[in-house]
Amino acid sequence: MTFRTQHQVLIALIALLMTGAFQNDEKINRALTMFNRAKQLHSEGKLNEAIAEYEGATKLDPENPWIINALGLAMTAARDFNGAEKAFRQALELNTDLTDVHNNLGVLYSEMGQKEKAFAEFTIVVRDPSYPTPEMALFNMGNLYFRDQNYELAMMYYQRSVEKKPKFAMGYRGLGEIHLALGEPEIAFDRFEQALEQSPYDIPSLYELARLYEGQGDTEKALEYYRRVVEADRFSVLGKISLARLEELKPRT
Repeated sequence: MTFRTQHQVLIALIALLMTGAFQNDEKINRALTMFNRAKQLHSEGKLNEAIAEYEGATKLDPENPWIINALGLAMTAARDFNGAEKAFRQALELNTDLTDVHNNLGVLYSEMGQKEKAFAEFTIVVRDPSYPTPEMALFNMGNLYFRDQNYELAMMYYQRSVEKKPKFAMGYRGLGEIHLALGEPEIAFDRFEQALEQSPYDIPSLYELARLYEGQGDTEKALEYYRRVVEADRFSVLGKISLARLEELKPRT
């Protein structure tokens, strides 16, 4: 589960607690129990079981948009895109002011390859002055253009994300990816280093630096950064690739 997902699940949990505290309703308490189970299953990657628990909690407390939002997040992770879209739209019908849900819809449409819909949702997020992390929406906008190899617009949105939040590691990483794509490894190197200054365990930045060092023939530094990827998360895709590179590059005795 991502940091963003954890944040949204926590909000849902708080909403459930408040509802249960004020109403003291047996159904609400049962919904809270199911939601807690779903949250744990979601964090463990047991998506089908989590979805079943979220759906059960939704039936018990059908007016709580945050439970339905959490259901949409789990369905997105399970790549049930139609179900996720339905859940997010249902959450917005209950509360049209939930900017988090618009952001989740943007991510969903991006995964579905529906660029215009995704951009529209992210625009709603950026225009909400009360939204606490607009840099994420700007970063997501940059990703839309990066995938289309429109590096000029992608760079503009990544740059805007770090202007909005100067310590935003993902924005610097996005800029690094663009400079790599443009054949500018020296600038990319600096951007990935900037990302790590803000977030020392940013796995994609660590991995790209390992590759850059390997490309320069600096095996010792490459090994160092591949190790850092593995230490951060050995079970991720990049962690597994880095483990393989460590095995191939380590000195033979």
